[in-house]
Amino acid sequence: MQNSVLRRVVVHDRFQLELKLGYPLAQGKETRYRIDTYLFAPHSLGVNATSYPQNDFFRDIQHYVRMKTPSFQLREVLDSQRSPLVHAESLLRERGAQLRAGDEDILRDSFRILRAVVKSATQNRLAPLVRAPHEPSAESAGRFGEIVLPTIGDVDEFQTRYRSLISALLDAGASADCMRAYRLTDESISILIEDLLLRIYQLAPTWLPATELAGQQAALADRIRAESDYRTEQGYPSVLTKDTRESYLRRVSALKKFTSSVLWLSTSTRREGTTLEQVLFAIAAGVAMVFATLVAFYAQSIYGQFSLPVFVALVVAYMFKDRIKEQGRTWSSSLLSRHLYDYRTVIETQDGRRQLGNVREKVGYLKAESIPPEVIATRGAGPHDEPTFVGHLETVLMYAKLVTLRKDAFAFLAEDGVEITAINDIMRFDIRPFLRKMDDPYEDRLMLKGDKVRTIRCHRTYHLNLVSVFAGEDGSMTSERTMVVLDRKGIQRIEQFDATGKIAAPGEPRLRLSELVESE
Repeated sequence: MQNSVLRRVVVHDRFQLELKLGYPLAQGKETRYRIDTYLFAPHSLGVNATSYPQNDFFRDIQHYVRMKTPSFQLREVLDSQRSPLVHAESLLRERGAQLRAGDEDILRDSFRILRAVVKSATQNRLAPLVRAPHEPSAESAGRFGEIVLPTIGDVDEFQTRYRSLISALLDAGASADCMRAYRLTDESISILIEDLLLRIYQLAPTWLPATELAGQQAALADRIRAESDYRTEQGYPSVLTKDTRESYLRRVSALKKFTSSVLWLSTSTRREGTTLEQVLFAIAAGVAMVFATLVAFYAQSIYGQFSLPVFVALVVAYMFKDRIKEQGRTWSSSLLSRHLYDYRTVIETQDGRRQLGNVREKVGYLKAESIPPEVIATRGAGPHDEPTFVGHLETVLMYAKLVTLRKDAFAFLAEDGVEITAINDIMRFDIRPFLRKMDDPYEDRLMLKGDKVRTIRCHRTYHLNLVSVFAGEDGSMTSERTMVVLDRKGIQRIEQFDATGKIAAPGEPRLRLSELVESE
């Protein structure tokens, strides 16, 4: 079965993994997904329930929930009635010199969402460039031109039309806030296009023979300089020089957050089952009190009210009462952990007016015999450290997530022409607790080479294996495995496999698509 949940595991930085899950929305009904992730860690790392309790795990993860960027081809951004650009143009044309109440909110959202839409559309258009030919040729040069020249032409048309909105906004008497949103988006789009052109410039030598390379790169360089000159003319501070390296990076990050925040969703997290937990704890305390009271009544009826045996019986009753209460609390917690989750996160719009769904999470350590057979099979497929795997020399941490999305979620956005088909749940996981007990990353070993003994420096690494199991509403299940290679300095690389052990993402290209433009 093809897995409907879109999953991507990437290295965010040296110490953080980023797990991105995309949940498609089912039309006309409540959408539910369950994803169980089993983390297999070598015993030698010293990660267990005592050294790394559940609360520490939740401390080391960070969540972002956002709407999936609406899907547009680059020409659709220019021509489709669904396009935020076309929608803003039509609105300003209809209103003329007077904006109505609520128009500026629509315009601000349309401006900001354009950056994400253009980024996604250009990525799709330029995707064939990711895998370069073995060597440049006339044929590859033709293919390069067929992709790049129309893309730059469409981008130029988009920027011309977007920048022409300034006069319509001024004529309509747009407020300072609306103009600020327009200008900040304009600056952010300019940086995005400049970075895109720079990446194309870098790719050109792998596609173009020497006879064409110089001319094409000269044209690209002129176009790149035009973006920088435009921002200088507009007074935008995001011009990269040797003196502005720090402020430039901070400005670019702030602009990206400003524009993409239109897709962000608000979340509020709380522990699940706290009321039921307190009720069960109260029942346990009541049972303990009943026991102590019965012992007291029985002792008084036999030995009288004021005697040494009664005193001893009361002390013993109190001791057992305390233990009964604590054992009741333990049983209650175990019962709740089997039927409830640790945390419930409510997903809402940023204004808090619409509740879109919820995400429930729990985490716990498993014994080898409690691990489902399909998870063991996926863990064992493909390359692995055989002694560690066969000898069960691993600690297994299970992180479960149940996602529920309302059937009418995001339908309100369709009124403005923006169709949302999925949400993205982005989780960053800090792996530093797994590095504490690691040995030095390098060790010298002796090797006989010919008739001489040589010293070889070997790289010591450790493997974390993540097996994700996706459960559909029809009871079907699929699983995938990600192997994270670590050393004491952090994450070295990741490798992904399907349930049969085959590499899920074959051969890394020279330049990945994520390197063409910055990660969203």
